[in-house]
Amino acid sequence: MMTRVLIADDDPRITEIHQHYVNKVEGFEVIGLSNTIEDTEMQIRVMEPQLLLLDIYFPDGSGIDLLKQVRQQSKALDIIPITAGKEVRLLQEAMRGGVFDYILKPVVFPRFEQTLKRYRNHRLKFQSLESLEQSDIDRIIHKESPEASRQAELQLPKGIDPVTLDKIILEMNREKGGFTSEEMAERVGASRTTARRYLEYLVSRGSLEVDVSYGGVGRPERIYRGNS
Repeated sequence: MMTRVLIADDDPRITEIHQHYVNKVEGFEVIGLSNTIEDTEMQIRVMEPQLLLLDIYFPDGSGIDLLKQVRQQSKALDIIPITAGKEVRLLQEAMRGGVFDYILKPVVFPRFEQTLKRYRNHRLKFQSLESLEQSDIDRIIHKESPEASRQAELQLPKGIDPVTLDKIILEMNREKGGFTSEEMAERVGASRTTARRYLEYLVSRGSLEVDVSYGGVGRPERIYRGNS
């Protein structure tokens, strides 16, 4: 069963990146994108998502206030804030509102994927239960798992900056055909060497495929293509 996801962020570029991330994780479908609190409220009413990926700062309101409103209305909606706000009070307020997780920007895909997979397993646990034992409650409330204990392994390698990586992923998603490291470097304002390092990282992660073109004079050219 697919989990219906609504993505709300005031930056359309960020919603596009997060949509691409969601589409890469099995069991989830994006049913809506929103860039304002007002539109998010409307889409919650009309689309009835099961999971809301919610920014906190919007020009027309606060994601925390929306979280409180959703809880007051007793809607069956799980919420994961994704924000650049590092204030401790925001995390405290979000936790009081019963959020499933809390992710800081800039988002890296391994951390994002980990959260969605943990959320999917969380839902499956409830679907498989008819009544509760204390051991069931402990597994659901205390979310530690072997996957969570491996979080350190999911960090980006040295030399890969998450902000630059997000820029390259965004440009990669806009490109329907193949592209070279030099072309990508021009788009993101980086050197060819830097662009190639990030592209090769994405190849190693399975996000890109690479072919070698021998059509020109001189060295063979590596052509990158999306693999999603």
